[in-house]
Amino acid sequence: MNFTHRRLRNVLLLLLFLQAVGNAAAQSQSVAPTVSTGDPSSAETNGAATELQISGVYPHLTTYGVYSQDGAHRKGGHDECGIGAVVPWADKLWMVNYAPHMPRGSEHKLFSVDKDLKMIIHPESVGGTPAGRMIHQESNQLLIAHYLIDHEGGVRTISPQEMPIRVTAIARHLEDPVNLVYYIDMEGSIWEANVHTLAVKQLFKKPVPGWHGKGGYTGQGRLVVSNNGEHPAGTYDDLLVGGAAVGEEERGVLAQWDGKTWEIIERRQYTDVTGPKGIAGGGDQDDPIWAIGWDRRSLRLKLLDAGTWRTYLLPKASLCNDARHGWYTEWPRIRELAAGRGMLDMHGMFFDFPMSFSVQNASGIQPIGSHLRYVPDFCQWNDQLVLATDETSIQGNHLAGQPQSNLWFGKYEDLKSWGPANGYGGPWIEDAVKANQPSDPFLVAGFDQRILHLALGRNSQHSSELGNRTTGKIKITEMPPQLARLPRVTTQRGDYHQPAPGFSFRVNQPVTVYLVVDRRGNPRLDETWKRTDLSLTWNHHNQDVIYTKAFASGEITIPGNDAEHIAGDYGMPHMACVAGQDESLKIEANENATVTQLLPTKSSPASSTLPVRFTLEVDRQGNGVWEEYSTVDVEPSGAVVHHFPNDLDAVWLRLKTDRDCVATAVLHQTSAQYPAERSAQGDSLFVGLASASSPAKSVHAGLLYAAKRSRDLRVVGSSGQFFEFTKDRFEFRPDKADPQLAKRLEVAAEFAVDDASVIVKYQGKRFRLPKGSSAFDRPFASGWPRATREVESERSLANIHGTFYEVPLINNGLPPAFELMRPISSHDKQITDFASWNGLLVLAGVRADAAEDGHVIASSDGQMALWFGAIDDLWQLGKPVGVGGPWKETKVSAGQPSDPYLITGYDEKRLSLSADQDTEVTLEIDFDHLSGFHPYRTITVPAGEEVTLDFPQGFSAHWIRCVSSQACTVTAQLEYR
Repeated sequence: MNFTHRRLRNVLLLLLFLQAVGNAAAQSQSVAPTVSTGDPSSAETNGAATELQISGVYPHLTTYGVYSQDGAHRKGGHDECGIGAVVPWADKLWMVNYAPHMPRGSEHKLFSVDKDLKMIIHPESVGGTPAGRMIHQESNQLLIAHYLIDHEGGVRTISPQEMPIRVTAIARHLEDPVNLVYYIDMEGSIWEANVHTLAVKQLFKKPVPGWHGKGGYTGQGRLVVSNNGEHPAGTYDDLLVGGAAVGEEERGVLAQWDGKTWEIIERRQYTDVTGPKGIAGGGDQDDPIWAIGWDRRSLRLKLLDAGTWRTYLLPKASLCNDARHGWYTEWPRIRELAAGRGMLDMHGMFFDFPMSFSVQNASGIQPIGSHLRYVPDFCQWNDQLVLATDETSIQGNHLAGQPQSNLWFGKYEDLKSWGPANGYGGPWIEDAVKANQPSDPFLVAGFDQRILHLALGRNSQHSSELGNRTTGKIKITEMPPQLARLPRVTTQRGDYHQPAPGFSFRVNQPVTVYLVVDRRGNPRLDETWKRTDLSLTWNHHNQDVIYTKAFASGEITIPGNDAEHIAGDYGMPHMACVAGQDESLKIEANENATVTQLLPTKSSPASSTLPVRFTLEVDRQGNGVWEEYSTVDVEPSGAVVHHFPNDLDAVWLRLKTDRDCVATAVLHQTSAQYPAERSAQGDSLFVGLASASSPAKSVHAGLLYAAKRSRDLRVVGSSGQFFEFTKDRFEFRPDKADPQLAKRLEVAAEFAVDDASVIVKYQGKRFRLPKGSSAFDRPFASGWPRATREVESERSLANIHGTFYEVPLINNGLPPAFELMRPISSHDKQITDFASWNGLLVLAGVRADAAEDGHVIASSDGQMALWFGAIDDLWQLGKPVGVGGPWKETKVSAGQPSDPYLITGYDEKRLSLSADQDTEVTLEIDFDHLSGFHPYRTITVPAGEEVTLDFPQGFSAHWIRCVSSQACTVTAQLEYR
């Protein structure tokens, strides 16, 4: 062998040695794939096995918020890492993840995944809060976040120091689309960038109102932008049109710019703006533009066709996205999956969406099914549907150590095996309607069963009637009904950099004072004040706690609030709601306080005592041709449930009334649920879980925590064992005892059970739910199972008495809104805890004798096992069922409504009524979460007899309650089969 050959051999041996060392080092660390060291074509990955796939999730593709700390998460400002954009490009799948609010960059990354599912983290990564993406056709580049990627995968970066924005959308330029593009910022600024030189220029600081920007798209000679929030994050000093929100309806914005003038299209919450050219960022002048958003009634689909905007309405499956601030609606999209066939994702529902949608061709939108996954983006790649996710945030979520998100891979058809296509909403909720003025069209195509709830008048108390939190300012947006009409005593807000002042007042009789206290900073009261489970909300997102104390007649002193919630920032002054013994109560306030008496009254239901005729019209072909379908008469102060036939042949429905009135029109549209084959799939999928009645020795019970110190999952066994389930090898390792972790994961009962049903509380109100197995009435041998937990970011999952529910959050760190819940599935399993980790749903409570079947993984010593799957596997756990009701041999007062009982999302429903005296029981239903309860049916119940009611097929409402005409002992039980 000559010298050249020997040198070549030595070089090869050295390279092999270095590669082996690199692989060993990568395998020894529980971190994500290593950062590339130059050209991505030669970048190293961590060598993680790509064949491990569970329910469409590849754990090695997990993304995180922090990469500098060897798998740990100890850096502020990185508490979220949703995957904001996914785009096939240059033979790879490209994606970015995002921080909560980092316009100047963060440790979040630019990733690419090749067809062998090897993931590269690119060294050009600058992080930030990005979700914008566009393919610039003239330069043949993918623009995603701050990056520009050429057709060979070469990456260039616009520095966040030069363009410090949260890139929410990228759109084609109106004047020079060959060289320039628009970058849209979540705070509202608009930038211009040269795709060749990367030179940037700010065009507008904040031209239109609203906050939490989302979409941007160019077409028909205009740039259209959107945002979906109304929680001010700055000033409106730079606005070129519009101003601060006026009234409850103004939230977010949809706006347009023709290159000269800005114009507000609508002050509603909007997300994606797109058209037939999709992520090309804009199209021909004749192409339509679509924008998706929502209001309190329904989803809104805006269509710009031939220069005119039109509105179409769709139902909501979930209410997790509805918060006024818009933070929980991260970039739902309309996107093409195959030629001409797109998909729309909004409010927990996937819809088929034809890419030819226009005024003359408005058919083809149909529900696919509902989902729990929080999906910021999706695409078709490598012959699979890919869903990006915002999975685990630690903003207000103390049950996870670090944020993490992953992708889901599958087929379009898989979505149909997830949640049922159940959707709710309508054109009017307590709206002033003009005679013979048609509503916007509402989608009715594609559902199996449809009912229409109609009502007249106003039945609810709007937040505009609730008054102010302090004297003269700061609107109350939600408060307990029992306190809303009490006289209140307030003081001025004052300088928030100083402690809030106290005040005093005199009363002429003994009273009970309900004291509203700003929870921020945890202000302390003396022990004579007793905390209640009531709460009050102001400015839509700030939630106060309420204490109570009894006082004799005379002077009452209310203390000040000297609690700082941020250094130098003090909480609100207290507010006193005063309940006297009778109507002779008089309150005299001192000079620093103001007494306010609010006595809101219900408005007149209609301008006449005659019924109102609703005319129902349908567009059968989606071509704008309307025909009369039916008429329905509704009495003043009344309500009607109209059932459509299952074979209704129509795409859109609209309504009009024969007189001016205040009207509500809400549809509940549902799908045939849980065929036999789905039950069989669920039985097989979850066979490894222990039954609720299994003895302790046959169950691997445990509590779960996505680690802060590593990428691993920490597990606390019910017998005091500690384990670490590793990211790199997917195996259990014994861990040292950690009392602090055990304390963090402690579980207390979060619901109560009585003879009638399960009880949960939210903002001082009681809500009742169906019961499952009696084994859930008491703790398991291992203790109470976990009831509520954030699993998908900013969404709460509840496992209560044998049923999983989705429960929306209104604000991070506060209790979930049980009044907005929907059931997912029912079961008879001993699930002790559940969590998201590396893109997977993890369940504790596996049978000790369960075989490893691709979902169950056990420790080598047989001391612990866990179940792994995906969040939307839960739909197959079991059809939602249960038994219970508002009363069971309950003594009731005449005319006093029962607690609300959940009825939404259940299929076959039967009610049984009995009483010890002759009575009439009126059933009242809440079908929109906003207008209150409406009469449905009155049933005569003879003493000592049982009366049953089978609800019609397809009947749906959200909550039901009962009112007895007589004081007696009554049973009202519903069976959901």
